[in-house]
Amino acid sequence: MSRVIVVLAVWQGLAAVTLAGSPESFDWPQWQGPDRNAISKERGLLEEWTEDGPPLAWRIEDLGGGYSAPSIAAGRIYGMSNRGDDEVVWALSETDGKELWATRLGPACREGGPQGNEGPGCTPTVDGDRLYLLGAGGELACLKVQDGEIVWRRSLVEDFGGRMPRWRYNESPLVDGEKVVCTPGGEDTTLVALDKLTGETIWQSQMPASADGDSAGRGAGPDDRGAVRSTPGARVGAGGRGSVPSGRGEAGAPGERDGGSATAVTGTKDPGLFASEHWGMRAFSCEIPNGKYLARLYFAENYEGITGPGQRVFSFNVQGREFKDFDIWVKAGGFRRAYIETVPVEVTNGEFRVVFTAQTENPAINAIEVVPQAKDATDGASPATTIRVKAGLSTPFTDSSDQVWQPDRGFEGGMTNQFSGRLSGRPGGFDQRGGRFGGRPGGFGRGGGGSGAGYSSAIAIDFDGQRQYVQFTARALVGVAASDGEFLWRYERPANRMAINCSTPLYHDGLVFAASAYGAGGGAVKLSKDAGGAVKAEEVYSTMRMQNHHGGMIVVDGCLYGANGGNEGGFLACLDFQTGEVLWRDRQAPKGSLALADGRLYCRTEGGTMLLIEPNREQYVERGRFDQPDRSRSPAWTHPVIANGKLYVRDQGVLFCYDVKAK
Repeated sequence: MSRVIVVLAVWQGLAAVTLAGSPESFDWPQWQGPDRNAISKERGLLEEWTEDGPPLAWRIEDLGGGYSAPSIAAGRIYGMSNRGDDEVVWALSETDGKELWATRLGPACREGGPQGNEGPGCTPTVDGDRLYLLGAGGELACLKVQDGEIVWRRSLVEDFGGRMPRWRYNESPLVDGEKVVCTPGGEDTTLVALDKLTGETIWQSQMPASADGDSAGRGAGPDDRGAVRSTPGARVGAGGRGSVPSGRGEAGAPGERDGGSATAVTGTKDPGLFASEHWGMRAFSCEIPNGKYLARLYFAENYEGITGPGQRVFSFNVQGREFKDFDIWVKAGGFRRAYIETVPVEVTNGEFRVVFTAQTENPAINAIEVVPQAKDATDGASPATTIRVKAGLSTPFTDSSDQVWQPDRGFEGGMTNQFSGRLSGRPGGFDQRGGRFGGRPGGFGRGGGGSGAGYSSAIAIDFDGQRQYVQFTARALVGVAASDGEFLWRYERPANRMAINCSTPLYHDGLVFAASAYGAGGGAVKLSKDAGGAVKAEEVYSTMRMQNHHGGMIVVDGCLYGANGGNEGGFLACLDFQTGEVLWRDRQAPKGSLALADGRLYCRTEGGTMLLIEPNREQYVERGRFDQPDRSRSPAWTHPVIANGKLYVRDQGVLFCYDVKAK
């Protein structure tokens, strides 16, 4: 017996020596790191940066266009790009960035919206000697890490009836056990699980109809889920059947919302003038003879995601007259109430112009009217024609006074939206079903392309002895059984009307949290089981103060960190994760993407600046910042990666490797 003990002690000692002599690996083998939560377990990194930032170890160019963040494993770096007309996967040496191989996946996907079309956004997933990735057009492939040889491939569109989202597929596949999981977004195949070795289908999961009778397999149009948005509580529950009112803690003016029954704008004889809008625009202009005019700007807050004052604030300038901190809710006195801003102006250069500046959320307007003022009697010229433009419509609109309003025109940038509800007047061709985008050709179709897929990547969680896959689809945050894809629960509050749900869900301290921009915000649910064993998702809180676009969120010491803001920008915010209470937000940290390593947040702002931030629930604490050289003109949307003492920053075709190891 003593001999066995001695031998065991010797073996343990040798093992300890072996481990001590082997440097521990801190790879980043998939999207958002080893645990898919954007957190590295590495220690011994720089706690502060000098004014110039950490030293540059190496850089490599000519990778090709794209937003794919690198994955790092076993001495190699993997990513994706568009190179000319091809979509490629590549492998680099972790030591010096030298390219080891590049494999053509297929033709570069040029379909969809213009933003982000420089290249794919998927981060490849490394699993042993295999690499799993998803092309922008839906090509799912398994490659050998050694040489990039394609082992198998499936098309989410052709093989599963998937519908490509408006801005292409950007998901990073989840590999869990023997399965690889992704989101085709088809009518019958919202999620699928494949055998990771062969690519054969293990199961397909279809989302059932929500409580308002709509199928989760379809994409969400801007107001398809109007019944959900306008109720005081979110739709949550087992099988998407229940509705658990919870309230937002923010109320509109009395009588503005009656369980979502409000269908038309009040305070006007022409509610149809307010039933569509142009939003997110930079300016409006039209040619008009010189002279004096009365300009009328028509506003109403129709979006159910705005629930109180201060949630949509912007400024605009009408022919040199500035209107600052303009809040439709405040001006109109609540939700779906008409407000008209009348401005006397003089045109001297043949152009009437309004410039809009976003502050909180996007600017939005329903109609613009420019009425000439009577000229002096000594001037025999007749007055100029009145300009009337109905924002958001593609056909003319006739109001109750038989005045004809021209369809949406003259706007610079932005998008158009039509709202459901009873209309007065005679809109030519107006779709009274709602949930449709009008405006110029090439605008949105239904639900951002009709896909049930958002732009998020799934996570795996364990709840009450059951493995689940949680995904943020185009319509809702959902949970399905890992074993067979059985639908378990859904939570619709965080999903926005645009079906642009990008950020990866969080599961921490018993709560599942998701958030999106475009006026949706975020919400947390707690999972439980009813008497029959069905999984329920009960809302704990919702918040409009975490409208996370696509930069991701991280939980540290009970605090939720993430950028609050959408296309108009935003800033880093810190919330109490258990309650949703806002602890602070700071303009010194503009909207960006997050990662965490060794007690420091790494934030890559959309402008390209890298920030090092010390987590603190009381205030914003910055420990360094720097700007990469040779910034491209594209937004810096690629998330930062920290692995084995290095910080990786990608800017389209250039990858920078910085040494952040403490000396």
